[in-house]
Amino acid sequence: MVTTRTGTVGSGERSSRTPLRRPLSPRGVAFAAMVGNAIELYDFVIYAYIAATVFGPLFFPTEVPWIGVLLAVSAQALAFVTRPLGAVIFGSVGDRFGRRPALLASLVIMGGATVLVGLLPGYAVIGVLAPILLICLRLVQGVAIGGEYPGAVVVAVEHAPRNLRTLFGAFPQVGNMIGLLLAGATTLIVSSVVGAETWTAWAWRIPFIASAVLLVIGVVLRTRLAETPAFLEATERVAAGRRREAGIRVLLRDAWRPLVVTTLAWLGPFAFGYAFLTSLLAFVTTYRPEIAGVTVTVGLVLTSALLIVVVLVFGRFGDAIGKQRIIVWSGVLTLAWAVPSYLLVDMRSPLALWVAMAVGAIAYGAFGGVMPSMMSNAFPVTVRYLGVAVAIAAGALIGGALLPIPALALVGQSGGSSAPLMAMMAIGGAATVVGGALFRRLPSYQE
Repeated sequence: MVTTRTGTVGSGERSSRTPLRRPLSPRGVAFAAMVGNAIELYDFVIYAYIAATVFGPLFFPTEVPWIGVLLAVSAQALAFVTRPLGAVIFGSVGDRFGRRPALLASLVIMGGATVLVGLLPGYAVIGVLAPILLICLRLVQGVAIGGEYPGAVVVAVEHAPRNLRTLFGAFPQVGNMIGLLLAGATTLIVSSVVGAETWTAWAWRIPFIASAVLLVIGVVLRTRLAETPAFLEATERVAAGRRREAGIRVLLRDAWRPLVVTTLAWLGPFAFGYAFLTSLLAFVTTYRPEIAGVTVTVGLVLTSALLIVVVLVFGRFGDAIGKQRIIVWSGVLTLAWAVPSYLLVDMRSPLALWVAMAVGAIAYGAFGGVMPSMMSNAFPVTVRYLGVAVAIAAGALIGGALLPIPALALVGQSGGSSAPLMAMMAIGGAATVVGGALFRRLPSYQE
């Protein structure tokens, strides 16, 4: 019989951390982590897909169109500012009270905010309150996303058999790609069916409100998650009188090295993700109008499908190839592809655009296949959720906001030059190379 902080677990009794129904197997946990992450990323990126064509004139009307688009896209980037707050909140909850409640809360908060965006009146109806409320909801989404992917990764890795940690850890990243695919496909289908005028008038709300259905599915799966063996073991040590320290102070004191290294490694993927997965439509719509918006959306769907395959391949064979080597070479490819990718975009050809996205996606997907297990093993279990969450949030803040916002402003001031975005991707790729190289100096915590 084991005593925990939430009660006594024995025959005929249940811990409050244990789901009421039969808990999922390790493979079921990996699948649930994938599905939950797909739902949350759908909620998070659907804003990016719609902001470029709808939110500028609807919520940020200005006399200069590109300024309205910049404001809409900048509001999207603000989510990266609150993401570290969500990382600290949910990471602390996940390390102190359990992975499951943190994951469930992040899902509900994200889904609720997404549905509310779909119900929000525009500037013409409620004036300046419309962009204020939109920004507030986007900030809430940033808080929620700060706890989702890190928690899904930690849960999948900690439940996985030792020889399948890399593969199981890749499943939440596959969920990310499914979320991108689902968001792109939903946007493409609805906008094509209703037509441009109806889409901008009201039909853009459909993908947001439809998230309510996905939320219900996610909650059902999350309630079946059991606590991870690693967390329960740490809890037992506390119950036995052995002290367990956790929290942001302990993370910064004892695990600052993996925190810095992991943050550096994430800059390349976030820079590419911002450039070619979430904000490419805004860039093309404003500065490369010869390329139809539907061409970009089709490219996003195709790229997302490719990424699912690439992530799974590297998740399956990453241990044999060498995870640290894969991280370094993903950074090298991102750095080397920064200039050619935008030269292809500047050709204003659908095929050239799709090639630019696909080649960059190989680096992004290879990284996503091996990084989850690497970063999970880099942090001790007592601050693992928090460490992974803060590192990803810091990488997202730098690679997804602090680099792109000034780059996009320079693009606007230069009349549409892609050079600032080339520099942004190159800086991110170089940081990934450095972070990947430093991983070999970190200890590995594998229970």
